[in-house]
Amino acid sequence: CLKCYDFSLVDEHASRFPRHSVTSLDHLAYDLTSPWESETEKFRAIFTWLHHNIAYDADAFFCGNVQASTPESTLHSGLAVCDGYAGLFAFLAERSGLQAMKVTGHGKGFGYIPTDSGGPVPQYQGNHAWNCALMDEEWRLIDSCWGAGAVDSSGFRKGFNPVWFTSTNAEFGKRHYPEDPAYQLISDEEGGPISWEDYILEPEGPLLFNDFHTHEFSPRYVQPSTKYIQSDSWVSFHLFKLCEHLSTTEADNFVYLISLPDGSRTPLVLNDSGGWSATVHVPAGGEVSLFYVKEIGGKDARGLTMKDYNAAVGRKAMQFGGLCRWTLT
Repeated sequence: CLKCYDFSLVDEHASRFPRHSVTSLDHLAYDLTSPWESETEKFRAIFTWLHHNIAYDADAFFCGNVQASTPESTLHSGLAVCDGYAGLFAFLAERSGLQAMKVTGHGKGFGYIPTDSGGPVPQYQGNHAWNCALMDEEWRLIDSCWGAGAVDSSGFRKGFNPVWFTSTNAEFGKRHYPEDPAYQLISDEEGGPISWEDYILEPEGPLLFNDFHTHEFSPRYVQPSTKYIQSDSWVSFHLFKLCEHLSTTEADNFVYLISLPDGSRTPLVLNDSGGWSATVHVPAGGEVSLFYVKEIGGKDARGLTMKDYNAAVGRKAMQFGGLCRWTLT
């Protein structure tokens, strides 16, 4: 299972080749991929190397001064926008004997504003690039740009986000729409292919923080699935791991809590479907957050039991980490 496969050795290996020490892209391709037998591991090494060594050129992006790049110029500068990431990814893959190509289309990234479902459908406009890769007899979609970090109003924030390596094609398509629909790679059973109208008008989901992905939760199955939820009503919240192979035992996880605008907190409990759930009455207005107990008494809170959490409330200092957030209407 790609979602729970342990890539730690591959990721550690990919971190050993800093950009300034690379003498040629051919040598880099060999160094990154030659230790690994599977195509998936070879692609992962390239994906991870890009995170460590290429930064998003936020200055050029915000100034509207993005210049065309080549794999060599991206290596030399250490800067790229999405097209540069995708181009260098495809180049290193080719030099490693792998099959990959650059895909252009629309991405719901920085600056994306959801379309009002009652308004006109905006015309298609491309703004992003990613890759299609043949990984051990399966064509998959990979976004090494978004996997390297994120852009916000202050610039580029470096941060490894491997979800853009392990997403299914259907999950990937929630935020990517290729100019050529053939590159959706979504089967009929998964609801594909998807029209531009369905893609661009899909309701916005809850705000997911980086910890949501590092804790290996599934964005596809978080509930409620939309950003806006009805105030003054009973709402069920559900949280699931990326796949059924990942542990849901207390020893391997944290205490997860729903926080309401009035300051009240309700723990999620394990449900019969292999996830965590809680049903609460939400008040009018404000935001609802899902977070976890990160530290308790200055110690890592992984494995904290619900009994110990209840006993520690008001008695021990706690630190929390955010997972996702909804807005009440």
